[in-house]
Amino acid sequence: MNLVRLLCLSAAALLAAGCAGGPDPSIDPKKKSFFVDVEYTVGTDGKTKDAKVISTDAPKQLQQEALREVSRYRADPSVDVSRGRRRIEYSVD
Repeated sequence: MNLVRLLCLSAAALLAAGCAGGPDPSIDPKKKSFFVDVEYTVGTDGKTKDAKVISTDAPKQLQQEALREVSRYRADPSVDVSRGRRRIEYSVD
C-alpha cells in the first residue's frame, strides 16, 4: 500500500473515530482537507527527533498522526545536525 493511500486511510479513520471527549468543536464538520506544518531535527544518525507542530488547521488526532509520521522519517547519517520542516496534508472524501 503506498504512503499517500495509507495516510488518507489513517486520516479518515481518525476523523471517523473522533477523540474520547467528542469531536473538536473548533473544526467545521464540512471541512474536507487539513494541513499540519511540522518542524523537526535530523540527528547525525539520520533519525528525526524533537518534532513539533508549528502551524495547523487540523484536529488534535491528525496533528498527532503527523508527528508520528515525521518520527518515522530517516535520512542518511551526517556529520551535522540539521532542521527540517514539512507540510503534511490530509483530505477526507
